[in-house]
Amino acid sequence: MRFYYISIFSVMLLGLIYLIGSGLLVWFGSWLRKRWKRAWMVMVPLFLLLYAGPVAEEFWIAWNFGHLCKRDAGIFINKTVEAEGFYDATAGLLTVSTPAPKPAADYYEKGGFRFYELSLANTQGGPSRVVHYAKVNGVWTPTILDHPTARYHYRWPHMNSPAGHKLEKIERLVIDTQTQEVLGRYVDYARTSAWFYVGLDRPLMFCKEAERDARARGTVFGPRMVLLPAK
Repeated sequence: MRFYYISIFSVMLLGLIYLIGSGLLVWFGSWLRKRWKRAWMVMVPLFLLLYAGPVAEEFWIAWNFGHLCKRDAGIFINKTVEAEGFYDATAGLLTVSTPAPKPAADYYEKGGFRFYELSLANTQGGPSRVVHYAKVNGVWTPTILDHPTARYHYRWPHMNSPAGHKLEKIERLVIDTQTQEVLGRYVDYARTSAWFYVGLDRPLMFCKEAERDARARGTVFGPRMVLLPAK
């Protein structure tokens, strides 16, 4: 199980609920016992409901979150391959500059690939297109395409997709579109707080397995983890 962060205000809220609830049940039990000798048959389930009910959601979320993290979360490298370039379906560019701005050109140059393809959102609501960056006379120059030409794609199939009650899934992968083979994958899950959490913020909690793998590799998952610039 992976329980949410502890908040003193949450503990105080639960304590108040238990205190008031216990007082009411004790009064009700005393009143009922005077009229029925087997009042405990009713009171025991009511006390169990009082103490388990407020935290039941937290236990449910914590169990499912822990199970998903242990089963799926982490960075998984199946194969590394040489490539001339790749398509980044996560880029979501809104504008294109000709030639590429210096920071982008430096980034492309440092990456070592011969070309880069990035998704280009259609600001008028149509289908997305593709920007193909390659060197023309030594300058990184864009070409607008209708479809990617790269064999290898970097995708985010799940970006905060619902994975259960107050659970979300994050997944990134690099796929060989010719063979449909997944070369590498990053999977993480996030959970939110139970109803009784009280705090200045309600940050998402992520799987420690994904964080551990990223720390061990010294970087977050990306296409360069499985794609090597072709010699």
